[in-house]
Amino acid sequence: MGVPKLIVVVLALTMFGVIMVASASLPIAALRYEQPSYLLVKHLIALAMGGLAFWICWRLDYRVFLKIDHILLLTALGLTALTLVPGLSVRGSWLRLPGPFQLQPTEFLKLALIISFAAMIVRKGAKLQEFSEGVLPPLMVAALAALIALKQSDFAMAILFFLIVFCMLFLGGARITHLVGIVLAAVPALALLLISAPYRFGRLLAFLDPFKYSTTDGYQLVQSLTAIGSGGIFGRGLGGSREKLLFLPEPYNDFIFSIIGEELGLIGGLLVLGLFAYLTWVGYTIASRASDQFGRLLAGGITSIIAAQACINLGVATGVLPVTGLTLPFISYGGSSLIVSCAMTGILLNISRKGLHAEHTHLWGRDGGTSLPRPRSLGRVAAR
Repeated sequence: MGVPKLIVVVLALTMFGVIMVASASLPIAALRYEQPSYLLVKHLIALAMGGLAFWICWRLDYRVFLKIDHILLLTALGLTALTLVPGLSVRGSWLRLPGPFQLQPTEFLKLALIISFAAMIVRKGAKLQEFSEGVLPPLMVAALAALIALKQSDFAMAILFFLIVFCMLFLGGARITHLVGIVLAAVPALALLLISAPYRFGRLLAFLDPFKYSTTDGYQLVQSLTAIGSGGIFGRGLGGSREKLLFLPEPYNDFIFSIIGEELGLIGGLLVLGLFAYLTWVGYTIASRASDQFGRLLAGGITSIIAAQACINLGVATGVLPVTGLTLPFISYGGSSLIVSCAMTGILLNISRKGLHAEHTHLWGRDGGTSLPRPRSLGRVAAR
């Protein structure tokens, strides 16, 4: 039931992304690379690679990840750590690849963490109720990943890593008191991180009063709000954005939603919100119907993080959250992010297919019986 719905919504998001990247990137590509289609071509190459990743993750039994989660995690951590080696990285966050391509390992680490935490929770079973044996190990892994991200000056990804561990522990059935304790401990640490770095503190001040800092730290937010506000209900028309003419930084990447709001107006913005809401509903439906705990955790974690990243990106573009550097899944320009997003949805489709097969087998039985499948909760997915 979730299979065709998932394919349709992902195709809609990716095709929408191609159209908007083509529109938003044209002026900058023409100026920087003297080829108006340069960034679009790279985006299409990444989409093709994402399609391959989608197909592999769809056809490969997701339960294989339960056997190789350590390898995936160590590989992703190692690649991310290589960005700290001078000469190997670009701007401290990307690894150099042959030709004009670059790799952002933190995107792959994001997926590796979801897989690893799901596997940890399955193996720990009842020990997840204990803080030292159940909650602390994944928390330490997330802290290590976050420290590397902070070393890259990628504060947003560090926050996302902690969101991953929190979501996975919640879905796995960890004690609420432990989760509340994690949040309470994170608040002062977050405040310290915000004020310890001048650029992060400047963004926080600009978030509180962007027009006061419109020529410095608040410039991106002011230009984003100007773009969205000028779009009105129906927008200026596809290709009619003025802010993408070198006024709004990253119009095809972090702030692509601003261009959507300017060119397609409130209608376009609501369409994007609706697609992500629908994707979230389909993802949680797949999680609730998964045939095993690992599948439920994996599907729930993937869905939660795609939804969380989309909410953060949209919140930044509309001034609800301080400026960060997270892409809008499936829509923003960005090879690594697009490939990982496609791989995640391939895994979701895989889990959905196995879940439907298990339901069918349980419904009719091997002897043609008529027993009904046991309903599963849409909430936390811990084994009872």
